[in-house]
Amino acid sequence: MKNSHIEIPIRFYRDYEGAYDYGYDTITLPINECALLAVDIDGTAPNTTTENMIAPALNAARHLGIKVAYIHNDLRLVANPGNIVGEIWGRTKGGGSDGLRSWRSNTDFSPKYLECVEPQEDEPNFPKWIWSGFHNTFLDQYLRSNRIQTIFALGYSRRACLHYTCAEAVGRNYRVILLRDCSNPPGDIEMPDTIDASLPEGGWIQKITMLNFEHLIGYTTTKDQFLKACAYT
Repeated sequence: MKNSHIEIPIRFYRDYEGAYDYGYDTITLPINECALLAVDIDGTAPNTTTENMIAPALNAARHLGIKVAYIHNDLRLVANPGNIVGEIWGRTKGGGSDGLRSWRSNTDFSPKYLECVEPQEDEPNFPKWIWSGFHNTFLDQYLRSNRIQTIFALGYSRRACLHYTCAEAVGRNYRVILLRDCSNPPGDIEMPDTIDASLPEGGWIQKITMLNFEHLIGYTTTKDQFLKACAYT
């Protein structure tokens, strides 16, 4: 008989006097109230994290019967020159005054994936136009219609789309558990002046982003802990 619950170890940050350190616990959750959300894992270039960490987590969720949903970027309908995000990105990402120009010519766009993480036929893949997978999408309706209360989250990037999606999820009263090693590896999302090899996170953006997540947004776990909880080897 298949298990009806998953027992998952969690980590969080205790942000109060006398603690200021990580806390640990194990929580038990109904499997039919859980979903795994894969944020922006499209792309066909070889990627060690996607192949060795994210792919096994997706397979473990499917093995246990946890629903899987995907989110990807698609800015074609909002890539007009008047989009303020395009104006900002044009300056901050070096693309000139029109940071969304490339999307207007990409009329036949569809997300492409490494074979090991391709969505299965019954797994929805929601397009988004900005960081959060909940903003102006049908993701929330899909989750609520399936009576989901807990989201296991993975993907990219920890300082942008994955982070904002998780923040908006808890704002909509979902419990969020981030698979922290199924995202950007240490040092990946740093600026040149935030890299710090002495930190386990590889830099200060990773460190602060994770601390902020674990004391304010949700819990974290690891790929190995998730696979064990799913009885997947």
